[in-house]
Amino acid sequence: MEWKSKIEDECCADELEELMTDYIKAGFWSDDKILKECEQYIEDFYCDECDNITQYDLLDIIKALRKELQNTGNQENFLKLELAFNSLMKRGIVALHYAGYTQSDGFVDCNEMSIWLEEKGETIIGCCFYTAQDLEHILHEDNTLLYISFGNYFEKPTAIEVGQIIVDELMAVGFGVEWDKTANTKIAIKNFKWDKYYTG
Repeated sequence: MEWKSKIEDECCADELEELMTDYIKAGFWSDDKILKECEQYIEDFYCDECDNITQYDLLDIIKALRKELQNTGNQENFLKLELAFNSLMKRGIVALHYAGYTQSDGFVDCNEMSIWLEEKGETIIGCCFYTAQDLEHILHEDNTLLYISFGNYFEKPTAIEVGQIIVDELMAVGFGVEWDKTANTKIAIKNFKWDKYYTG
């Protein structure tokens, strides 16, 4: 791409392109949010490049990549997942999309949400989520399994019982699920094709 010539460090240019591509294909963030993440990335890891590419350059690149790469269609798979997650929330299981980058990030996000919901008077028994890292495996076509992490907050229901509730809700909306019914193994949605796009 022509814009890459403005960046002296080839690794920086390649990594920025991959970041933007993943954010756009994930479909959760606006152009401005992606811009802020890219600016922070350059500042944190390639500060020598800060003066080589402007905010306007980055926004132009993001818009061009979005036009080229953003998913289209009816978001059938994502909406099924959203339906399952909404049902889980009604059953006292915090269910979050795109929760942090790593599993530990995801549990932090779920714990914060559970505290907020409990302060509003809701009873929370567990949580589940997938991370940006989990989604990247789908976006990069490394595999077709979307992995869901989960956990419980009290002795009863147990983590395995919370896991079974999650499996039941995923299957109820039509997903095929792979899980060995143990507390330490992630639940996997089989043959998952990511089709979400940013709707504002």
